[in-house]
Amino acid sequence: MKTRTFAGLLAGVMLAVTALTPMTALAAEPENGKITYNAGEGYTFEKISHPTKGTMSADGIVDYIGDGKVEVITDTNDSNYNAGDRGQSYSWSAIAYGDWLYVGTCYAAMGNTLTLMDGVLGDKFDKDVMEAALKAMFNNTFFYGQTKPDGTPDTDSEGILVKVNTKTGEMKLLLSKSMNDVAPMFRNAVAYKDKLYFCGSVHANGRSGLPSVYEIDPTDDSYKAVYVGLDSLQDYGAAYKAGVSTGIRGMCVYNDELVISNVYMNAATGESGALILASSNPSEGQSSFRTIATQADMFNYPAYHYEDSIYGGSVWDMAEYNGHLYVSICTGTPDNAPDDNSMQSFAIIRGDRNEDGTYSWTQLVGDQSQGARYVFGIDPARTRSGAANLTVYKDKLYIGEYNDEEIALERILFDKSSNGSESSLGGIDCSFVNANLEQSVNLYAMDKSENMELVMGDKTYMFPNGGTSGLGSGFGHNENQYIWRMQVYDGKLYVGTFDTSSLLEPIGQFSNGDIIGMTPEQWRQQMQLIKELLQLLMDKYGTSPIATIDENEEGEEVTSEIVDDAASNDEDEAFESDIAGLVDMMDMTPEVLEGDSTVTALCDEESVDNRENSLRDFADYYSNMLEGYNEISANYELPDDLKDAFETLLSQDKLDKINSVIECLIYMRDAERGFDMYVTEDGTNFTKLTTSGFGDPYNHGLRVFAITNQGLCLGTANPFYGTQLWIQRAEESETPSTPTPSTPAPSTPTPSENPDITPAPGTEPSVTPAPTFTPAPTAVPTKAPVVTPAPAAAATAAKGIPQTSDSFPLPIVVLLLLGSAVAMGVMTFSYCRKKK
Repeated sequence: MKTRTFAGLLAGVMLAVTALTPMTALAAEPENGKITYNAGEGYTFEKISHPTKGTMSADGIVDYIGDGKVEVITDTNDSNYNAGDRGQSYSWSAIAYGDWLYVGTCYAAMGNTLTLMDGVLGDKFDKDVMEAALKAMFNNTFFYGQTKPDGTPDTDSEGILVKVNTKTGEMKLLLSKSMNDVAPMFRNAVAYKDKLYFCGSVHANGRSGLPSVYEIDPTDDSYKAVYVGLDSLQDYGAAYKAGVSTGIRGMCVYNDELVISNVYMNAATGESGALILASSNPSEGQSSFRTIATQADMFNYPAYHYEDSIYGGSVWDMAEYNGHLYVSICTGTPDNAPDDNSMQSFAIIRGDRNEDGTYSWTQLVGDQSQGARYVFGIDPARTRSGAANLTVYKDKLYIGEYNDEEIALERILFDKSSNGSESSLGGIDCSFVNANLEQSVNLYAMDKSENMELVMGDKTYMFPNGGTSGLGSGFGHNENQYIWRMQVYDGKLYVGTFDTSSLLEPIGQFSNGDIIGMTPEQWRQQMQLIKELLQLLMDKYGTSPIATIDENEEGEEVTSEIVDDAASNDEDEAFESDIAGLVDMMDMTPEVLEGDSTVTALCDEESVDNRENSLRDFADYYSNMLEGYNEISANYELPDDLKDAFETLLSQDKLDKINSVIECLIYMRDAERGFDMYVTEDGTNFTKLTTSGFGDPYNHGLRVFAITNQGLCLGTANPFYGTQLWIQRAEESETPSTPTPSTPAPSTPTPSENPDITPAPGTEPSVTPAPTFTPAPTAVPTKAPVVTPAPAAAATAAKGIPQTSDSFPLPIVVLLLLGSAVAMGVMTFSYCRKKK
């Protein structure tokens, strides 16, 4: 099994990948030596995590010191000073307290995703092969786990909670496995009654990750779990076996109560589902929470298993608006999927508190046959968004779409069989991700009467004029696949995205051998099997579609040239002529594969076009072979073993996958890597602040916002070099920021030694301004690229070729070859006869 093949398979699929071309630093070099990004129009952002280190260098907020330990190193003479921790992939949650910014991280985002696929979703792979392939493909930039200086594995540090003083630069580690045996993966945070609350999956005191809500007292940074789901060993074990997702996310303050989401499992009865709970005094712990919505109360909408949409996103987001509690819910499951390339879109429900403290729930977005005002996903023409993020701005509830990229990743990486059995490497099906790219994300605004307005998006039957901003879906960029976070600051609405082009541009490095699931040598082996099967026909019946036995010494390799010598009768001659032409073409295929099998970095934009042209040529060649085989299969009664051998190499499914890669390449032709950020002062007209992740293609997402006394802070998603923290300082705004009502007055932090602000060696700052985004008065909808697929293979007769649901990955091909070789000693054939 060759590493090159796996490297190609993985080239286009990591939800965090980036192209390999080196780039210079983005930033300017102010007098204090810190890194900044000038976005133009008076917007400047300053890097506050490892503030002197440029882009594409290890960040992750803290410093990894080995043996699973992280610290905040301030001694410039320490060998680990400014080391960073590449494993801290995302700033996954953030909340402010005065000058302090509290941040919870997601550790090893892609490594955890692959572990989940292997351990829970049945996507089996060899970890060593996977790691070697990733390192080879991404020039050691992909983080798959900590390593020692000698290259051997080290212990991973896991998720953390850290706070940063945005005025002084002081930093303090609060929670980590190495410090206090608490490894949090917090996904959301809110402030409530002078306390800070974080929710997510938490490994604590040797226990597995449980869906937990933690309280932090910012006056002394003491912490405690105030709610833990699945807290009995029996319930957790049953939930694990059932694949219940523990990564809870939805949380807000409503009607002066803390409202949280969670999941439950009753091991005795097997009952499970999602919950929404509320407490007016969460400091009292679990007993203070009461359930305000069960799975049934939420119309059985929450999809809470890992196999579901967005890995069981369940209760996704919550917001108080116009006196109501609005909840967005991931609903997609394998059972309710509209088709093989879609999952059911999100729902939104409205909750209202009754006098007795119970809640009444109403469907707003969901099943119209059950009373919902809008269909799943709001617009019937929209089918891609598994979730929706909610923010209130200028008396409207803004709803940002979030496409399901997780299933797209799985489809490209793995051969997913239709019967639900375990899968293996070798999917390379871009059809799901292409459908996502065709429908990039929209932004809606809902008024107090629950009327929907399309702010940013393409024209549809429901919104024939398109978005009021004049911008097409994804702000005019197909690669924007999440409206990941929104934040109101200084009277403006800021919007950050997830940009999938960092993930998909290396798809151009696929080799043809990867797409069809085998190397040239494996193709040759399968061709030899086909020739041997044809030879067996001759041996059994004494008349040959290949040759006579005396023309080849026993044991000599049968070549395609001898096909031309075959002659017995008119039917035989017709068959021999047809099969000879096909075998000749198939014999040449390894040369085609070998001529295009080198995995190389994308050096410039032209290489994407070159790769596209190469794939088109191969698709045409492959289509001609498939058409030839289909004609033979339609005209002759081929033995099942021979048909199976041919169809291992030639199938419409493989051709469709080749064309899906070509379509994906077309989308990537004009894409710019790195997250986008936009700002609006009126909710309609947007100014572009960046479309390049602040000049860093590894920053594929803007994941969190928070507002300290010093200004607007944001955290990136960067699973290669680690998350980064940035700030737009209050003096850069027209109106200085003030703490929110629930945020106490600023504390007086203990001053620490000022961090060294000498730029890191090798850093070459430069200014990269971004112009104001001025859309045309009438926007043209973003359309799918025009794809000219290879010609469809000829239709088969009634007794046509049985099509496989997915391509054969290498392990299956090898098993097939071995199994067929063994079976050759006992198989029997019916002679190939012309169909009447």
